[in-house]
Amino acid sequence: MLIDNYGRPWLKLRIVVNSVCNYRCIFCHFEGQGKFLSRELSAEDIGFVASVAKELGVDDFKITGGEPLLRRDIVKVVDEISKVGPKDLSLTTNGYLLDVYAEELLNHGLRRLNISLHSLDRRKYKFITGVDALDKVLENIDYVSGLGFKQIKLNMVVLRGLNTDEIPMMIRFAAKYGFVLQLIELMPMGDGFPVFARYYDDLSDIINWLNKHGKLLGTRKDLHNRPIYEVDGVKVEIVKNYNNPAFCAGCTTMRLTSDGRLKTCLYKEPVVDLWPYIKARDREGLMKAMMYANSLRKPNFVEGASGDLSRIRIRVRVGSLVY
Repeated sequence: MLIDNYGRPWLKLRIVVNSVCNYRCIFCHFEGQGKFLSRELSAEDIGFVASVAKELGVDDFKITGGEPLLRRDIVKVVDEISKVGPKDLSLTTNGYLLDVYAEELLNHGLRRLNISLHSLDRRKYKFITGVDALDKVLENIDYVSGLGFKQIKLNMVVLRGLNTDEIPMMIRFAAKYGFVLQLIELMPMGDGFPVFARYYDDLSDIINWLNKHGKLLGTRKDLHNRPIYEVDGVKVEIVKNYNNPAFCAGCTTMRLTSDGRLKTCLYKEPVVDLWPYIKARDREGLMKAMMYANSLRKPNFVEGASGDLSRIRIRVRVGSLVY
């Protein structure tokens, strides 16, 4: 296991498998990488990276994008990672194509799903995602709920004045299926930067509501020190990532971009280009490059420093809707 200079182990690898998406979410950070990149790792490349990472103690892999289900070989990607024998293998998706791929992905080793669901209101859903697809996604959620995944989480990015009133409704929806609800703080990254001042919610009122209507179960220590509540039998995980030193102090992950570069933090530029080592199948070179990247890891937010929201004053108009 690798430990960085701040005592944080590297346990997890987020793998961005493509740079395209069929949605246009108003807040998308696109995993901190560019869109429509000119090169892309193959399924075999990704499996090779996973095997080397596992040698270094990484045993938890998250597939993301873009929208990962737009890759026609996504089942092979899952199969290649599964071959290295990870403790956990999960995938984040907008849910639009789950009816096409979910069962086969499960059969090839995918254990958990994170499904983005930012509203249960069709009009709001379309405004947030740019796609009128709520009915289809809800049908797909109902379908995958019975397939036998180890866990399914609903990812909800909290947007002040837009979907904050839906949290009790979302908890009831998660309870219906036995899902976990993950409430995610908006980040000033990518498409989220221009809308940050308008929709940012620091989650304090939501946390007060959770304390009043539920109970704190504890803190998830294996990933970013995330508080976990229980409300009406539903686990609610809080991803409070902006200007939160406690969150950064518990970081155990790095990101592999779809064009083969390694990021130590979502907020930071890639530190190492792994592409040459991956394509040459240079196991020793790749391992050294990963070890070097880990040595550069450091918390983005630290005690005594604060984020400056005053500079974020950009406004945008999205379609004809105004909230």
